[in-house]
Amino acid sequence: MMAKYKTIVIAVLVVALAILIMGRLRREGTLEGNRAPDVALKTLTGDTVRLSDFEGSVVMLNFWSAACPPCREEMPAMQRVYDELREEGFEIVAVNVNDSPTVAAQFISENSYTFIVLKDDGQASRTYEVQFIPKTLIIDRKGVIRYIKVGAISEQALRQQVRKWL
Repeated sequence: MMAKYKTIVIAVLVVALAILIMGRLRREGTLEGNRAPDVALKTLTGDTVRLSDFEGSVVMLNFWSAACPPCREEMPAMQRVYDELREEGFEIVAVNVNDSPTVAAQFISENSYTFIVLKDDGQASRTYEVQFIPKTLIIDRKGVIRYIKVGAISEQALRQQVRKWL
């Protein structure tokens, strides 16, 4: 009888230990307060850009698609905040998911957006655990994730978050 309980206790301990280990193996960089994982992606013209290239600036890392209504709705506000704060060290890195480079470039051009746009090959979306778009992360000057928002971000909330870390 005691051997049966001993086996159950050992099994529970093994499962608990496995859960703890798997939790530690999780991509810690995708959580607020952790260093943002570096990714290298191509611009719409084919140049390679790394997220770490922007260290020293406050970065809005935004995952979007031209086919996503909330993404399209938040972009004018993004541009306004970018225009207002870029000289203070604010950068927007807009990572396009799902669109062809032609569709993304056409959308950006038609709307006169001036922030950097990168094309995701799936790597950044996996690294940043993007399940829904838009997804926004605010990264401080040292490369630490300070804010995460899934869904459209308001102009007021964006401005407030960026000013907090400038």
